[in-house]
Amino acid sequence: MSRIGRALKLKVDHLLFYFFNLKIKTMKKNFLFGVILIISASLLSCKKETAVNNPEVTAASAVAQKHATVSERNMNVPFKGNFTASFQVLQGPPVINQIISGNGTATHLGNFSFASNVWVNATTPQPFQVNGTAIFTAANGDQFFTIVSGVSTPAGPDGIIATITHTITGGTGRFQNASGTLLAISTVGATATDVNINGQISF
Repeated sequence: MSRIGRALKLKVDHLLFYFFNLKIKTMKKNFLFGVILIISASLLSCKKETAVNNPEVTAASAVAQKHATVSERNMNVPFKGNFTASFQVLQGPPVINQIISGNGTATHLGNFSFASNVWVNATTPQPFQVNGTAIFTAANGDQFFTIVSGVSTPAGPDGIIATITHTITGGTGRFQNASGTLLAISTVGATATDVNINGQISF
C-alpha cells in the first residue's frame, strides 16, 4: 500500500474511532437521563401513595379544604328586615323579664319568625338597659342566634323607643357558622310594636 493510502486509512480509522466514542457517550447520557426519569417517577408515585394511605395527611388536607370552602363562603352581606312584635311580661317591674315574639320579612330569611327573652332594668335612670337573647327562624326552618344588648326609653304615656344591637353567634342549617351585627329600632305603641332591622351578616 502506498504512503498516501496508508495516510488515508489512518485518517479513516481515526474518524471511525471518534464517531464510535461519540455514540457511546450519547448512549450513556440517554441511559442516565432515562434512569433519572424512572427514579423521579417512582418517588412521585410513592409520595402520592403515602398521602393517600396516611390518614393524618388525608385528614389535614380535608380540614384545609373545608376551611378554604368556609372562608370563601363566609362573606359579609347586607341584612334588612322588619317585623311586628308582641310582648309577654314574665316578671317585674322594676326589673322586667319579658318574651318578645313576632313575624316579618327579611333578606336571607324570607318570611321569618322572631323570638326573644330579654331583661329590662328599670331601677336606673332612663334610658333603661336591655339584655337578653333572640332567635331568628327563616322560612325553611334555618335559624341564627343573637345576643341582645341595648337601651329602652319611654316615649309618651304608652310609647317606648328601643335601640337594640343583635350580635349573631351562630345558628343551624346554612347559618351554622353565621356571624355579624344587626341594629334593631323598635317603636312600641299602645297596640303594636314595629321593628326595623339593618346590619351585616356573614354565613
